[in-house]
Amino acid sequence: MSFENILYEANGDIAIITLNRPKKKNAICLELTQELGDAISNAEKDKAIRFIIITGSGGIFSSGADFSDPMKAITMIRQEFDPDSGESPMIKLINCPKPTIAAVDGYALGHGAELALMCDIIIASNRAEFGFIGPIRGVICPYAIIRLAEEIGRAKAKELIMTCERISAEEALRIGLVNHVVEHERLMEACLEMAAKIRKAGPIAVRMTKEAINKDLGDYKYSAKKFEEIINSKDAFEGAMAFLEKREPRWKLD
Repeated sequence: MSFENILYEANGDIAIITLNRPKKKNAICLELTQELGDAISNAEKDKAIRFIIITGSGGIFSSGADFSDPMKAITMIRQEFDPDSGESPMIKLINCPKPTIAAVDGYALGHGAELALMCDIIIASNRAEFGFIGPIRGVICPYAIIRLAEEIGRAKAKELIMTCERISAEEALRIGLVNHVVEHERLMEACLEMAAKIRKAGPIAVRMTKEAINKDLGDYKYSAKKFEEIINSKDAFEGAMAFLEKREPRWKLD
């Protein structure tokens, strides 16, 4: 398959999807998510593929949503979390019956951190950095607000999303956000080793286990509703303007 914003490689029974916008630090744009959805569909339909690994090029997983065009970014997130759309790329990733592994090197910020969170397993390099930075742009992290608390606990999830604090790979491991931390040179090797461990189990049993554990992850309708509320707010407008003008946001309380 040929794409402009991602790379797709079949390595035996593993599909490796690489975010490939290095000049934009692999920022997630509308076109990238559409290609990601197509790649996931391809891997899901391919009977030879048992695993999907998602990573980023240039030593960066993803710097987050591409807000260089705020309206396109809003359209992207609307489409991604449309609970009534069977074509939603991100919900397609969450519901993919095959095990998914995020190989995180460098930044995984905002929407990039959420993309990693959508995978079943996260393996991070020792130089990875995570941050759910939506509120610093005046918006929410629509997937993190319904998933992160279950992963790391309610109090810590609130702290990370409200403060937009960036944390190291070791801290992410300590709080249970990632499964393993390895030297960055061994990142892909560690992901392949994880796939090899899962490969010993029956594929139907693995699929049913994933479905059972993921069955209560939803409430995308609530998340979509909250996102619609925030994008029409003065916070979202100020966050976008501050980003474009490369300045600190000036929030108004009234």
